[in-house]
Amino acid sequence: MMQSTLTRPVHPGAVIRQLLARGGATPIPGCYDALGALLIEQTGFAAAYMTGFSVSASHGKPDIGLLTMGDMLQQAQRIAEAVSIPVIVDADTGYGGAANIAETVRAFDRAGIAGLHLEDQIMPKKCGAMEGKKLVSSDEMALRLKAARSGKLNADFVIIGRTDAMTIYGLEEVLLRCQAMQQAGADAIMVPSLSTPEQLAAVTASVSIPVLYVAAETVRPSYTQAQLVQAGFSAALYPLSLIQTTVKAQQAMLLSMHAAGDTVHLHEGMLPFADVGRLVGVERAAAFDVWLNDPASLPHDKQRS
Repeated sequence: MMQSTLTRPVHPGAVIRQLLARGGATPIPGCYDALGALLIEQTGFAAAYMTGFSVSASHGKPDIGLLTMGDMLQQAQRIAEAVSIPVIVDADTGYGGAANIAETVRAFDRAGIAGLHLEDQIMPKKCGAMEGKKLVSSDEMALRLKAARSGKLNADFVIIGRTDAMTIYGLEEVLLRCQAMQQAGADAIMVPSLSTPEQLAAVTASVSIPVLYVAAETVRPSYTQAQLVQAGFSAALYPLSLIQTTVKAQQAMLLSMHAAGDTVHLHEGMLPFADVGRLVGVERAAAFDVWLNDPASLPHDKQRS
């Protein structure tokens, strides 16, 4: 958890609540590991999002519900421990029935996560961009949200309701489900697969709680931050941006290396080794060693860059 200027700790969910209350379609990039989260923090973003698709892909698996709550929790813990910015996580359908959902919330709250989103797909779920999704009823989704709220250890932990109804039933059903999720106590909502300005505006107008936009570059039309602000979005999640860019860059590097048989011609496209080490804390570790052997030196915790 992050520390305030007072001695009392500030729950990361409180930071997300403030961010959502401000509006402005604040961009929140998605990541799948602690290194990505460190890059997000280093760049100056206000928060990070651990995306289920990307975590699954980093395990070499499709996003079809193969990873367990334990898999996702372990990754979320690593990410939350690596950065000081708040982290939102993808919790799929909650990994089981009502008791499982409540325990999922408790586990992520204990791990220092700011909040999570739950979706209205049946189990096993599929990535929102895939075909063949099936949904539970609005009443069942309301029970999921009720179970999630009961599992909160801290009132500031954020519960986001997500519906994947757009590509199955269309906008009218989406609006009904958004309103039902608000009535069920969701702190915010998110709706993947919106494509037109009219759809964006209709979703944000349908509820009085914050709405998060979900980008899907190369899958659906993209919108500028100004357009999202005009449409009424409080924040914008970018689940695929980092992994799509990373995979393309790695493919290009490996193809070039394979063709040449070496990397001599690729050095200019690489971040210096020392910079990578600095990002992950090599200098802090060295300062700690100095502090251990020289009590008069600056305390190691003051040397954090």
